[in-house]
Amino acid sequence: MKKIKEAIINGDSRSKGLVIALVAYLVIASTVVLSGATSQITDYIQTVAIHIKDGGEETKDYLVKQDTVENVLEELDIELAQQDEIDQELSYIVNKDDLLTITRVTNAQVVDEVIIESSKITTYDGLHLFTSSVVQQGQDGVVATTYDVTYENGQEVNRVLESTEVVTEVTDTITSVGTVQAGAYFSGKLTTYGGDCSGCTGYSACGIQLSATTGVNGNGTAQLYYNGQWYYCLAADSSIPFGTIIEITNHNLSLEPVIYGIVVDRGGAITGNKIDIFKGSQTGGTTYFSGGTSTNASFEIISVGSGRNFWK
Repeated sequence: MKKIKEAIINGDSRSKGLVIALVAYLVIASTVVLSGATSQITDYIQTVAIHIKDGGEETKDYLVKQDTVENVLEELDIELAQQDEIDQELSYIVNKDDLLTITRVTNAQVVDEVIIESSKITTYDGLHLFTSSVVQQGQDGVVATTYDVTYENGQEVNRVLESTEVVTEVTDTITSVGTVQAGAYFSGKLTTYGGDCSGCTGYSACGIQLSATTGVNGNGTAQLYYNGQWYYCLAADSSIPFGTIIEITNHNLSLEPVIYGIVVDRGGAITGNKIDIFKGSQTGGTTYFSGGTSTNASFEIISVGSGRNFWK
C-alpha cells in the first residue's frame, strides 16, 4: 500500500488515474468475494454418515445432511406408512453414526379351518342278523375361525379372534346291524354233516353224542329231545349261543317244509349265515334224511340258548 501511495503522489496525472482506478477495483472485488464467502458459510449444512435398518432388510449406510429424521427420510425417499414405527422422534436431528430402525407394521385377516372328524356309530335293529346297512353316511365338519393378525417386519406378533363360523356340519356314519335275539332272521347256506365227518369226534362242541351209527345220544334219530320237544342238531356261528332254537324253511331236505333245530355244535367252515345240520352218517352209515345243500335257506331265531351246558 505504501508503494501504491508513492506512485500516486509521484506519478503523472494519467498514471495517477490508472492507479486510483486499480485500487478502487481491488476494493470492490475484495468486497464481493468477502460477501459471497459469508453467504456460503451462512447456507452451509454439514453432512453426516448414518445407518438405517428398514424393516426386515439389512442395515444400509447413508451420507446425509445433518437434519431432522423427517427431512432425512424425505431426502432418501423412505416413506412411513401410518402404522409403521421408527425408534427416533421425527424432529430429532441426526448425528454421525446414528442408527435409525424402522419397524414395518401390517395387518391381515387370516382364516384357519379346523376339520371335525365324523364318528362311526353302530346301532342294532335285532332283526337282520349277519347283515349290516348304512343308515346315515357321515361327513367331516369344517369350522372356520377368522383372526386379525398383526405383523412386524413380516413376523406375526399378535392375533385377535374376530369370528367363528361352521362351514360344514359334522354328521356321524350310522351303521345298523342285527343282533342274536328272538325274531331275528337271516338267509344263507344250509349244509349237512355226519358224526363220521373228517375231524369229527362223535360228540358235539357242547358234549352231545352225535354218532354215525346210533344217532343223537344213542336214541337212533337225528334229533335231540329237549324241554319236551324234538329238535334237529345244528352247528352254527359262534355268535349264536348253544341251545338257541332256529326255525328253518326253504330247504331241499326230505323233511317237513318247516323244521326246527337247536344249536349244539360249531364248525371251522360254519361262520356267519351258514348252518350245518346233523344227518347221521356221512360216509356210509345210517342216514336219517336225504337232500343236499340249500344255498338260500331261511332261518329265524325262535329263542336264544343259555350256552354250553343248556342241556344238562
